[in-house]
Amino acid sequence: MAIVLFQSCKDDSKLTLPPPVSDQSFTESFDNYEEAYAKGWRSFNRSTPAGRKWYDVAETPNFGSPNYVSIYYPEWNQAQFTLDVAQFPNAPFPGRFWEDAYASQRGSNGYVATSIAGGELLSPPPLSLTAYDISTWLLSPEVMIKNGDKVVFYTFSKGLSRLQLWVNETNSMNVGSGVNNTGDFTIKLVDINPGYAKYETNPANAFPTEWTRFEGEVKGLRKPVQGRLGFRYFLQNQAPLKLSATADEPYDTLYTQIHHSVIGLDEVSFKSAE
Repeated sequence: MAIVLFQSCKDDSKLTLPPPVSDQSFTESFDNYEEAYAKGWRSFNRSTPAGRKWYDVAETPNFGSPNYVSIYYPEWNQAQFTLDVAQFPNAPFPGRFWEDAYASQRGSNGYVATSIAGGELLSPPPLSLTAYDISTWLLSPEVMIKNGDKVVFYTFSKGLSRLQLWVNETNSMNVGSGVNNTGDFTIKLVDINPGYAKYETNPANAFPTEWTRFEGEVKGLRKPVQGRLGFRYFLQNQAPLKLSATADEPYDTLYTQIHHSVIGLDEVSFKSAE
């Protein structure tokens, strides 16, 4: 009995390979946070205790008057405009001027920012300052992510700060239930100032005080995933703030400390690997 074997000359290996991922590259400038929100950007606060809005100078915003306020949000939100001392000669904002955006087509506040206002800084009555932990997240819209993709961004802070960049291999917005939990965000790409160095004593390792470029590269994925990026402002075991015993307005020193904790994020670019 004769047996005849046939061998195909056709290469069918490509039939088992996943289709190539299209270019997912994008840049978010945060010139308008509401527009970024409409694209899918979201902010979550997992600080302990969770904070609230702080209105600097006055209780009710009144733009155009000497009592115009600067708002410190308890999550990532639009940065505030830098106040012009010539326009507001009577507004007591000593040293609390907002940094201009790294790049903006619309205004000096064209970036997102957050601060220690994410944590509740005052205990219930009788009021006293309290210790706090900060974990506020800024999540990107869904994006197809693969190994070799890069994330470029610019950031600064005028005080003690730490910023992480994480990857979520799912499309969920689960950042965990506590200040030390990261939920579905399991791959860490960047960790700026994990040792909590202070600029006054260790400027080489401290968080940059001027706009500085950082880059993270995606690694460790088993395959391309429809996931998300997550920026996390993270401060652990922070001591209570201090009020001035000699200032005419003691809470002015509190606002100054909050302001010096502001961290900015601008020009976030996701670059698909070829």
